[in-house]
Amino acid sequence: MPAKKASRKKPTSTRGRPRPAKGSKAAAGSRKLVKKTASRAPGPVILLVNMIPKSLSGEEHQDSEPSIAVNPANPLQIAASAFTPDPAQGPLAPIYISNDGGKTWTLNSIVPGGNRTTGTGDITLKFSRTSNTLYAGVLRGDSRTTRLNILRTKNFAGATPMEVLVDRFNVDQPYMQVSTVAKGADKGKDRIYVGTNDTSLRGSATIEQSLDGAAARPAFRKIRIESRDTSGQDGPPVRPSIHPDGTAYAIYHAWRTFTNSSGKGTADVVVVRDDSGGTGTRPFRDLVDAGDGKVGVRVARNTNFNFNGFLGMQRTGGDVALAVDPGKSDIVYVAYNDDQGPFYVLHVLRSLDRGQTWSSDLRTIRNALNPALAIDETGKVGFLYQQLTGSGAAERWETKIEFTTDGANWNALTLAKVSAAGPARTFDPYLGDYAHLTSLGKTFYGIFSANNTPKKTNFPNGVVYQRNVNWTSNTLLDIDNTTPVHASIDPFFLKVNG
Repeated sequence: MPAKKASRKKPTSTRGRPRPAKGSKAAAGSRKLVKKTASRAPGPVILLVNMIPKSLSGEEHQDSEPSIAVNPANPLQIAASAFTPDPAQGPLAPIYISNDGGKTWTLNSIVPGGNRTTGTGDITLKFSRTSNTLYAGVLRGDSRTTRLNILRTKNFAGATPMEVLVDRFNVDQPYMQVSTVAKGADKGKDRIYVGTNDTSLRGSATIEQSLDGAAARPAFRKIRIESRDTSGQDGPPVRPSIHPDGTAYAIYHAWRTFTNSSGKGTADVVVVRDDSGGTGTRPFRDLVDAGDGKVGVRVARNTNFNFNGFLGMQRTGGDVALAVDPGKSDIVYVAYNDDQGPFYVLHVLRSLDRGQTWSSDLRTIRNALNPALAIDETGKVGFLYQQLTGSGAAERWETKIEFTTDGANWNALTLAKVSAAGPARTFDPYLGDYAHLTSLGKTFYGIFSANNTPKKTNFPNGVVYQRNVNWTSNTLLDIDNTTPVHASIDPFFLKVNG
């Protein structure tokens, strides 16, 4: 949520052709051709789209903190969100919708509680696996304090406002996950897991859960997943990830010390697990730390954070991310940030035994944040992040996605490399407290926010703009396709195949 207060409250076939005789020149030429062709392995197919519609070419908003959801039942249907107000300045905030797999985008204002500056507060989205229902966890933009709504709609492209399932206060940074039960007595039911920072609790890492989100009036319960003493609250990010077999994981930033005047403190990075999808009477207690016998394994201990810190114009304070391998629920990857001297360091680790033990760092990246992880059906890991590079006038925000199949060898693609000197920040967070990455089959889908200056060298792997631009003068243009428009922060949709 913008201006968060601690909670950010403050805190070609050759078939049928004669084969050349062995040893002939033709055969040799054929072998050479095969060898040459084999050396040219195809690279990934990348689609990067600036999501602002052409009809909004004149907008100059700070459209930061994006999220994305792909409909598993129809991958052509994609929903997304950012801090984007309703173009008509109405009471409903918009989501971005695509019906062609992310090639084109429009806005649909259906989220209750919009405002004229950011639309909503924090918002994340997720589709049901089978029913086309879109769920959302959102902080209402029309509230003076953090007010959680959990929402749903059976038609994300329709005009009917999303239905409110939960409405309560003192909750920060809701993170929506949905798992549709594949077999058993509950087959077909949507289980909803919303990671939240419930600031009404001491030790505020919480999951809002419903075991039947599609019911006429779904029941929700609040599950506190913090088992240790805290400085008062935990950090805002609580990130669940659910395997199709029902194994439910969550990661959170557990504050151990915090000084309100400086914004500095120490935190453990903790992972919890439930082997039955959170259906028991005491959920998320199946992972116990061997060190102190308490629920939740401390992946990292006593890390440093500064809740009032900045990297460029983007605030810091402790990021976490988690993804479970859809093919094997034993395999889990996590990412987290900590302060190490002058650097804000991003770490990636892996567990092969359901979160009980963890590897040493697989990747460490200085001055990078907004980690997002996803794993495809083959076990390939995608890792999205944003890194501040250079200095002075040459300082840049580089958004990259890396891939690995073994955790040791990583292939990186630079998606955007844009100026970090502008546009000016109009509210916090500048880029957002998170970006998003998800997978379906062998395809990765992602979203991030960045400076929208239309300069081809800023996007090394190509980009498509919907809004009017002049690529020669590197200028955004208004609806008349003539009047210059100031650079701003826009959401960018990412799709990678192969």
